[in-house]
Amino acid sequence: MRWAIWTEAGGRSALAALALAAALGCGPTPPSILLVTVDTFRRDHAGVYGNEAGLTPNLDALAREGLTHDAAYTTMPTTGPAHLSIFTGLLPSEHGARSNGENLAPQVLERELGVRLRRAGYATAAFVTSQIIAPQATGLRGFEIYDAPRGALRPGAAVVESVLAWLAVEKRRPVFLWVHLYDPHAPYGDADEKRVSFPVDRRRYGWVEPGRYGTPEARARMAERYARGVAGADAALGELLAGARAVLGESLLVIVTADHGESLAEHLGSRGFAYDHGKFLDPETVRVPMVLAGPGVVPGRSEGAASIRDLYTVILDAAGIGDERAAAEHRRDLRTPDAARRVVRIERRRFLSPVRDEVKTHAAAGADGSALVVVSETGEQSAGPVEADLLEAARAGLPDATAAEGAPRESLDLETRRALEELGYVE
Repeated sequence: MRWAIWTEAGGRSALAALALAAALGCGPTPPSILLVTVDTFRRDHAGVYGNEAGLTPNLDALAREGLTHDAAYTTMPTTGPAHLSIFTGLLPSEHGARSNGENLAPQVLERELGVRLRRAGYATAAFVTSQIIAPQATGLRGFEIYDAPRGALRPGAAVVESVLAWLAVEKRRPVFLWVHLYDPHAPYGDADEKRVSFPVDRRRYGWVEPGRYGTPEARARMAERYARGVAGADAALGELLAGARAVLGESLLVIVTADHGESLAEHLGSRGFAYDHGKFLDPETVRVPMVLAGPGVVPGRSEGAASIRDLYTVILDAAGIGDERAAAEHRRDLRTPDAARRVVRIERRRFLSPVRDEVKTHAAAGADGSALVVVSETGEQSAGPVEADLLEAARAGLPDATAAEGAPRESLDLETRRALEELGYVE
């Protein structure tokens, strides 16, 4: 077992914990918070969103006791930037990381959730299953424990084992815990299939020859492998929820979402693009599952559009950390149902090298829960009539999304670059 322990402000954290304990005599104890992000999780594979294959019994059970968002969206269908939106409440063009491996901009580091909750006395820990969001690939610095795999990735079951081992010895309360599950991501399949299919074969993912999957049987095999990854993530989620609740109690606030979805074979014939994400802003890659359960959550379903960046305010509010600026930026409390029409923005990733013209025609988007509008540098938009504010939101993101596509602020270190290449990420 290997834990990366950040001790930059260990003494300060201890003092903060004492201060919090003293303050708790004047009010209720804030809840522990468990944030689970399932990488590359298509919402249409979850039972709570209508899938009948029985892939997600644990997520479905959580949804029955909590609140399900029917119109949740990522900020960018790319792992690193999307996760950093959750931890800062900002769009990628605002927090500065617009490709995998890019760190948060220095001016937003103090805004990070881990930093803020740690200063408020929370024990903070992150357990991730891929080098794509290891500390050197994100710049996140608020977690006292930041546990990442030695290699490029590890199964969700293995990371849950490490989480529960840490919880067994960590006695401070409350806890802010982030757990990342990579099981649905390429290479598709269960842990054994991933092991023999690694590094990722780019001929099978992303831009592929349509004839390679020209038969329904070939496409079905890929779909079945992807589904096994979803089932594996849900099994890990079940073990995690049972173990965490046994230690932290039923008052634990649980948030389960995804960084983005996945394109299967929907666009294979028209684009030659399949089994990947990030280069297009399609519904199957930008719509994500989102379920909350625990203190302050009103059970039911919510129809209004939500963004993963709204979780920033939810977590701060649950921890009792007031933030007027954040509240003004994010008008949704995702712990309560809301059917009001609301527009959210979605951005396109930064590319580190020249890409095909088909990619450049998808630059920024706006969504309101019932419609998704994508605009490009050439002014194209989705077919059909759209509301003016929805189109305006998409166009507002266009300058940010089409900014210079040069190299990131800092060069990737060799270990991170190698891991990204093995995972099929580096263009």
